[in-house]
Amino acid sequence: MSENTELSDADKIRLKRLARLGTSTPTQQDGQTSGQASPPPAATPPTTHTPASAGSRLLSTPQPTPSASSSPAASSSKPIQIASSSKPAAERNSTKTPTLALGKRPTSSTPTSESVGPRVVPSKASSHLARIDYKQWETKKVGEVFSVTLSKQKAIESDWRLCWLKGLEEELIEENHPQPLETTIDLSDRLLIARLSLDTESMTSSNDPDALSIIAGLPPGETIFEYLTGCWKRLYGANRESNKNSFTNDEKTTWTAAFEKLKALVISYCGMTLEDPTMFPQPKDKPVGPAEFLPLLLAIDVPSSTNGDQYTSSAQSSAPPKPGALSGADLLPFLNDLAIGFPSDTMADVITPTLSLFFQEWYKITPTPDIMGADWRRYLGAVALLVQVKSIAALLPTLPIWVAPGVTAPKLEWQSLLGPLTRLNVFPREFPEIWKTYFSNPTERKKEDIEANKSNLRYTLGGLHGSLFNIYNAIVRASPESREGILDFFALTIKLNEKRAGMRVDPRTVSSDGYMTNLAMVLLKLFEPVMDAQFSKIDKVDPAYYKTSKRVDITEETKIRGTKEEADEYFGGSMEVDTKPNFISDLFFLTNAFVHLGIVKTIGTRSRAEKNMSEIEKELKRAEAQRSSWAGNPAMETQGEAAIKKLKGDLATLHASLHAYDTQLLDPAMIRLNVSFLGFLMTWLIRLVDPSHKHPSSRISLPLPSEAPLEFRMLPEYLFDNITEYFDFLARYNPDALDDADKDIVITFVVTFLSPNYVNNPFLKAKLVSILSYGLWPMGYWRKGALFDRLSVHSLSTEYLMPTLIRFFIDVEATGGHTQFWGEQTPSRDIQRIFKSMWENPLHREAFVKTRHDDFDQFIRFVNMLMSDTTFHLEESLTGMAKIASIQTQQANSEAWAAQPQNEREDQESQLRQAESSAPFHTQMGLENVKLIRDITATTKEPFVTSEIVDRLAASLDENLAVLVGPKMSELKVTNPEKYSFKPKDLLAAIAQIYLNLGNEPEFIRAVANDGRSYSKELFEKFARLLKHRAIMTDAEVAEVVSFTQKVEDMKATIQMEDEREVPDEFLGEISLTSSSVMKDPVILPVSRVVIDRGTIRTVLLSKEVDPFNNVPLKYEDCKPDTELKAKIDAWLAEGNTQKAADVMDVDQL
Repeated sequence: MSENTELSDADKIRLKRLARLGTSTPTQQDGQTSGQASPPPAATPPTTHTPASAGSRLLSTPQPTPSASSSPAASSSKPIQIASSSKPAAERNSTKTPTLALGKRPTSSTPTSESVGPRVVPSKASSHLARIDYKQWETKKVGEVFSVTLSKQKAIESDWRLCWLKGLEEELIEENHPQPLETTIDLSDRLLIARLSLDTESMTSSNDPDALSIIAGLPPGETIFEYLTGCWKRLYGANRESNKNSFTNDEKTTWTAAFEKLKALVISYCGMTLEDPTMFPQPKDKPVGPAEFLPLLLAIDVPSSTNGDQYTSSAQSSAPPKPGALSGADLLPFLNDLAIGFPSDTMADVITPTLSLFFQEWYKITPTPDIMGADWRRYLGAVALLVQVKSIAALLPTLPIWVAPGVTAPKLEWQSLLGPLTRLNVFPREFPEIWKTYFSNPTERKKEDIEANKSNLRYTLGGLHGSLFNIYNAIVRASPESREGILDFFALTIKLNEKRAGMRVDPRTVSSDGYMTNLAMVLLKLFEPVMDAQFSKIDKVDPAYYKTSKRVDITEETKIRGTKEEADEYFGGSMEVDTKPNFISDLFFLTNAFVHLGIVKTIGTRSRAEKNMSEIEKELKRAEAQRSSWAGNPAMETQGEAAIKKLKGDLATLHASLHAYDTQLLDPAMIRLNVSFLGFLMTWLIRLVDPSHKHPSSRISLPLPSEAPLEFRMLPEYLFDNITEYFDFLARYNPDALDDADKDIVITFVVTFLSPNYVNNPFLKAKLVSILSYGLWPMGYWRKGALFDRLSVHSLSTEYLMPTLIRFFIDVEATGGHTQFWGEQTPSRDIQRIFKSMWENPLHREAFVKTRHDDFDQFIRFVNMLMSDTTFHLEESLTGMAKIASIQTQQANSEAWAAQPQNEREDQESQLRQAESSAPFHTQMGLENVKLIRDITATTKEPFVTSEIVDRLAASLDENLAVLVGPKMSELKVTNPEKYSFKPKDLLAAIAQIYLNLGNEPEFIRAVANDGRSYSKELFEKFARLLKHRAIMTDAEVAEVVSFTQKVEDMKATIQMEDEREVPDEFLGEISLTSSSVMKDPVILPVSRVVIDRGTIRTVLLSKEVDPFNNVPLKYEDCKPDTELKAKIDAWLAEGNTQKAADVMDVDQL
């Protein structure tokens, strides 16, 4: 069509009306004009682009849908379920009609209008249907749909229900339009514009006598949007009526085209009104456009009975809807038609104003909504309804309002479309009113009451998480572009919250715990379909993801086992182009990042709160203990009582806060999802290092190769941190959460990655051991711990756990197992607990003994480290007990204590608190280590009688025995020894049993006899008396102790005789463990050529593998036996005679 083409009279009149409205006149018009007849039906309607501007859209005919019989409900997608916080899931099943209120139709108690959705009409013979003239029926229905007429007489006959378009009638008469004037389909565009253009305010002051009659017939205060939605509803009503009439196939086809044209016309103007509500005259002082549409989304009609869905019901009761207003059942079909009528670029202009208002109205709510209220349910329901329309869901991530440009981490949850809803949680920092309402004064309330409150909150959280997942999932599935938009949003959140990975983070600089945890829950739910029991999709996770994708940046993250130089070389070799990994890989690694920054860091926040509570409890006890010192001093009493009151208040607050944290962190639904995901992660990591790459279908074979695969070594360390921190948390607070399959995965993972050369960080390995240790701690109905049963039968556990723990124990002690290197971690105690628990299992004992034969040198190192650890803890324990006893004795003498200067008393009290704080740990560890040595020596004696161990063992036992039963015994009498886990009887029994276990070994007997520092015949006789009189051992066992003492005395006499002989210098060696010690097995060092006893050099090499004479690296196996010298020494020793000592006191004489 050229610019000179003459327009029809109808087009000229329409352009004239548009000019009055202030819209620009396009130079070209596409599609059919209103003067043309209805188009014939076509199989595929022509594509018509809806112009972006409101003015140009007025001149275009929006594209009709192919099927005229389609109804709003027919094109709607499956409704997103919004869970209720007050009813079980079984009572919230949606019905067939999709509505925001869970698809429920309003009950009879709620005013309803004619249903818009499809109605099933029974097939009838055409002879039974009404026979009417189609053209007359169509003309009538056009007028009824628009509620207009071109005849004053018809307006009067309808009691002015039909609006008389007097102005349009006059225009048509001027144009010589055929008479009589009817509301035909070809005039539909002009009819609608004329009706929309009516200005009731100007008509009120008009001199036209018919104006007031016309105004009186119009619904009072009706907005343009209300009118148009009424037209939309009436149109569907007419469409259903057409099925009741006996029309020919041609007439039905004609109506189909007419229906689609009218629907597209109405929907087009609805969208324009939402975008620009000022386009046509509107009522004064009434919300219009988005301001009237948003309340419809927020206040869906729901049943008023108690069965109503609280997630979608309005917080306030609303008046009965107007006949033309959209009801809850209408909204989803209307949105579907709206989405069909506008392409994505123009749909953004239509929906954005409403979403902007969504934000504004949310922030007007005071106080800020939390999950205890109902406001958030309305807003969540509104978004859930919108995303049920696929094109709208696909559009959301592209809108500017989806996330604000340049947003910062703390503002992200406030300046993103779904942020205000996603941040809802029960954590005390973000929502303190929740713990104040549900968990205040927890020590004064019944446990059942608190648990009931937790259950209620968890039920609400479950509904929130389910609804958030449905929303995000709908967007992900809407289109490939929207899926990428969601993934990019998750990646942006991770990038902005990198600071959350730090040890001490200012919460004002990052997103909240609740926001990050809820997003983690969404991702866990998105990944749930991948986590099947057979791990069928495990190979879809790309181990090179971090190298090929830039979505998650791990440049600054510590790698599992890789130096910075290796990481730079590995990641530097990747292409600069950001390739698109598969969706499963994206979800997997994004979820790991959110578990790390969300769930794990929130657990850390809870742990700090628990630690603070423990410190306050200690401070409170100290303050209450000082009450006696305030007596008689009113000022100090007032100050002290105020301090106690504040401490109690702080303690109650922290206690309530912990309940709030546990409500979400220990939610069974959340635990189940996270355990399943971490189980998938553990299995994937094991499969990655499995040389056959068949795990779990075929169990991984140990030991692993000496070098880990490169892709595994370059993974971020926080993957392991996620596993260790979360399962350590569960092992402490909810060991029942794991089923047998979960336990097997955990055990396999721990045993596998305690292997050397696979994980650099010793703290991660210590956490792995801690998981097993807490799993063996009696809790609830688990008498031996939740993991005991599976550890006892798991094939990897019975075969490899003991040797693996022995290797790790050596590593721990090499770094200082009892020093500040480990901080609050106690790997030695955890290993000892595992040994103690599993020792009764013959399979584990067999594996332990087998380790001695497989690698005797390693076992010697283990025993040496165990001896060092035991000596340290016993020394610290007994020293601490002596300090406590000394200060308690001074305090018992109140007069002498009061006479001391105040600063001295305070210093003594400080020392007492310090000793009381550390003594229980050392006392317990010392006793458990002695018991462990007792158990090992009962079956495995050889390592303990080697030259490098036996003298240390004997000296340590004798020294501690002298403290326990010697002259210093009285210094250990403390008040309430159970408070410090001090059990001297148990300790004496364990020490006595070690003596008996090794009592027939000549090397051990000689070592005890050689101990001139602590051993004495009198000491052991007193020891035997205590064992008998305190009923620590039976008479038979005491007799064995006496017999052992006799052997020691005989050996002592023999040694004395040997000392009288002159020992050749060549038999002594360069280094001797004791003075005048004859070498038993001389060896020659390969480089320095020095001759030294085998046991001596082995002891030296246990500390550092270098030649002690020149610091040259030296391996024990490189030492060469000096067979010639050994033969001389053996011959010389054979010449000596044994000497019999005097008899030791008989048992009956003790």
